Amino acid sequence: MRVEWGKNIMSRSMRLNAVLLAAVVALAAFIHFRPAKDASVEHPLSALKPAESRSIRIERAGARPIVLDRKQDSWIITMPFAARADDSRVRQLLEILEARAANRLAAADLARFELERPAVQVTVDGQSFGFGMVNPVTREQYVLTGGAVYAVSPRYGAALPAGAAELASRQLFGTGEIPVRIGLKAFTVEQRDGKWRQTPAASDLGQDDFVRWVDEWRRAAAVRVEPQGKGKPLAEIRVQLTGGAELALGLLAREPELVLLRADEKLQYHFRADAAKRLLSPPNAAAEVPAAKK
Repeated sequence: MRVEWGKNIMSRSMRLNAVLLAAVVALAAFIHFRPAKDASVEHPLSALKPAESRSIRIERAGARPIVLDRKQDSWIITMPFAARADDSRVRQLLEILEARAANRLAAADLARFELERPAVQVTVDGQSFGFGMVNPVTREQYVLTGGAVYAVSPRYGAALPAGAAELASRQLFGTGEIPVRIGLKAFTVEQRDGKWRQTPAASDLGQDDFVRWVDEWRRAAAVRVEPQGKGKPLAEIRVQLTGGAELALGLLAREPELVLLRADEKLQYHFRADAAKRLLSPPNAAAEVPAAKK
């Protein structure tokens, strides 16, 4: 009797264990194969690739359009004036192509998103992006493109320039523009027969002093760039580049800031006041001045 009772208990226990094991296996399978509840669907705004983009047009209400075109590996501003573009700023503009939104809405009742007449519209290779209001609750900005409205981070709208000058490169010289002769009123530094020389001669200078000074010119970056004004240059600086090309830089001001004019670009470059001492003084004086922070 006791043996049979014991067998019944063991049988029930084994069945219970089997049921529990099956339940655990089923639960594990369910958890593994079910879609994650918190997995959000992200909607891409574009199929275009920043590296393959060739043209950008920015239209802001009440302002002239800004047009940029890619020439080989560099971007050029072609409207409202011609200038080399700041590649880092252009990359920020093109980030909208890789944006993804958690929310995609029908392009209806656009006025409530301030997209009926977007304040700013950017067109990249034919695809337009209209920028509307920033939602005060979610802090997302509404963008109209491809027949739908997307809610994205406001950083894409923050990358839009107020004017073309903000997109102009602040580098005084372009990538392939390497000075080999810089002539100021009081002295000239030039490369002859593979060596740097100064006229009038400065016998106490070594080649490193000249290289350091010329490199200051080659890497000179302004704090801002503006279209050419009506002011007349106080002096002229003649620069010869590798390949024989020559530039005439106009010295518009030395203080309270250094302002140099590139007449060929119709742009004036504004530098901090300490740049005047580094660039306009002979190499020996420039070597004593710490390099300016950028």
